[in-house]
Amino acid sequence: MVFGTTHKVRSHRLGRRRKKGGNRMVVAPWIVITLVCVLVAAGLTWGFVALMRAGCSGEVYRVTIAAAPSVAGTLEDAAQAWEATQPEASTGQCIGASVREVAPDAASRGMSGDWDEKSLGPRPIAWAPDSQAWSAWLASNETTAGIVAAEPIVLGQATSVLAVAESKAAELGWVGGEPPAWSAVVDAVEAGSISLAAANPRTSTEGFVAMLNAAGDGSGGFSEEAMAAWKAGTGSGALVDGAGEPLAAYAEAPDPTRVVTALDYQVEEFNVENAPADPLVPITPAGSSVSAVATYQVLGGGWVSDSDASIAEAFGAYLEDAVASGEFDDADLRAVDDPAAALAATSPETVGQAVRTWQVGREDLHVLFLVDRSTSSDNETVSYGGEDLTAGQAAVQTAIATVGEMASTYRVGVWEYGVGAGDGEPYRQVTGLTELSDEGRETVENDLYAVSENSYDGGAPLYDTLLAASAFMNGEAADGAVSVIVVLTNSSQDDVSEGSAEDTAGQLEGPTVVYTVGFGDTDPQQLTTLATATGGAFVQAPDDGGVLASIGG
Repeated sequence: MVFGTTHKVRSHRLGRRRKKGGNRMVVAPWIVITLVCVLVAAGLTWGFVALMRAGCSGEVYRVTIAAAPSVAGTLEDAAQAWEATQPEASTGQCIGASVREVAPDAASRGMSGDWDEKSLGPRPIAWAPDSQAWSAWLASNETTAGIVAAEPIVLGQATSVLAVAESKAAELGWVGGEPPAWSAVVDAVEAGSISLAAANPRTSTEGFVAMLNAAGDGSGGFSEEAMAAWKAGTGSGALVDGAGEPLAAYAEAPDPTRVVTALDYQVEEFNVENAPADPLVPITPAGSSVSAVATYQVLGGGWVSDSDASIAEAFGAYLEDAVASGEFDDADLRAVDDPAAALAATSPETVGQAVRTWQVGREDLHVLFLVDRSTSSDNETVSYGGEDLTAGQAAVQTAIATVGEMASTYRVGVWEYGVGAGDGEPYRQVTGLTELSDEGRETVENDLYAVSENSYDGGAPLYDTLLAASAFMNGEAADGAVSVIVVLTNSSQDDVSEGSAEDTAGQLEGPTVVYTVGFGDTDPQQLTTLATATGGAFVQAPDDGGVLASIGG
């Protein structure tokens, strides 16, 4: 009997039987069974632990992904789920993805120029804009085409719509039947039936896709005639940063004649959160072929190493499987039935042509503020906004007020100057030229406040700073934009730089125009010499507010 089971077969053991010796320990069968079960369980546990330990090792190395705010949360969830599977590099090191929320307009500007790590975080290895149009715009330019060369993975899409008060949509016959064509929308604007709160295509996805749809030829191409009509209907003064501002205004004071360019989920969320008496309805004009197709793609910039790219590609493969299985579920996005067709609607050629045509005739302002932070700026008190402030504080407040009056398409940079301000230079580049989207405007204002905390002992090295700033701005000059330098100072003399005001004025070259703003007891003679050499002027600092009207804005 073995483990209590009777065998009918005789033993096959050969040779002499073992001799019994001493006192033999008798083990009960139930003890043997228990022991075996324990050993088996222990073996399984050891095997599981060994399997877990056979995965990656060491600290997790993560690559950065810049993601549009609308998809960042879902991507972060996917990154955590991927990391839980213990992906590893070829070296055996644990790898993962770090998702950072970056607005797509800020990301596209950063990748085409200087990436501002202070406000945007590390340079990304992969990018997830909420519309492939942003990638197509970069790809349409020879200098940035290689950055977005990788094949994108389609995550989902949102629909470009017009948010229209239900009563107005019914009055115009835009509900319950055929939707209006984009030309009919523009006709309604010209007739005065509606006004259009069009979002800026360069600062918002909803504005970008609306412009592409409005300027489409109905077959996926571009129509200059349709673009001309769209520009006439929107006007340069009616542009807003995005749908948020006009939607909030409608919640406070409903205006049925006000139509807003938006995405479908923005309209749905607005109605749920505000429950207006006259709810907004999403109208998709006939001929709209462009949706906000959210994508994920590995970047090809010079900062992307092969090893980092391979990690981002591995996460991309995980995302692709998650999208296919339905596990990637973003509340703002719908599934895309034909990814290839959706991507084809935003070809680099069509997008590039549309954006450049839209920009023609729009005269934007590019402004670089030079803020004097030398000793004199803290030693003189002036009146600004009904308060007594140092000249330096008043200068910063004037710059902030000026930025507040600027259009969202304007670009602003900030330098400060004083002896030892920079690394071997008398000036420091605080903020690069930044488009004044909501985020960009906040960045510039915060940097200006930070500058007010700085102070440099010694004189004011204006001449050297102004020459360097002029060269910088001339190098950044762009078609359709006026390039301006605004000097904010209470110091009339420069005893630090070599040469004189006349010498410096003789070296200043266009197209950048210089305006000098004097605070306190500044003698305007020297500052006038510098400004008029470029066609600019000396401006006496205001008692409050900004100087936008004085510099041609």
